Amino acid sequence: MQIDNMEDTLELLNNINYFFRNIDEIDKKLQADLYTKEGERDDLLHEIELSKLSIGERSKTYSHLEKVLKERRVIKDKIDLINTIKPYTTKFIMKGIFAETDTTIRNIQTLKSNQENRQYTPRILQNLKCAKRKKEENKNDK
Repeated sequence: MQIDNMEDTLELLNNINYFFRNIDEIDKKLQADLYTKEGERDDLLHEIELSKLSIGERSKTYSHLEKVLKERRVIKDKIDLINTIKPYTTKFIMKGIFAETDTTIRNIQTLKSNQENRQYTPRILQNLKCAKRKKEENKNDK
């Protein structure tokens, strides 16, 4: 990413905003997903423990259990990452990163707008093309 590129900078700030604003929601969703996977795991373990399964049923149940355990591991790894990041985000949230990031995004958008609509009023040479455009805009406004 280039700091001197306005679009890249806006994208980064929007990603930072999303990151800080949504970390708690992502954590809650992952915890709910983990709870579901642990329930599935327990159901399958009880199926193995309490049912008289044929060889085919055992194989199918084992394969299902293996799939659930792998999905659970992915969720737990994501939770570990979130738990590692949370102390960092908490510090910045307490320091007011939301307001600062929002203000910076608005300031860059204003800067971009100002740069895109830049106009020049000639001081001496009034017959320049940029002066004519300005005059035409003033006539259209009236």
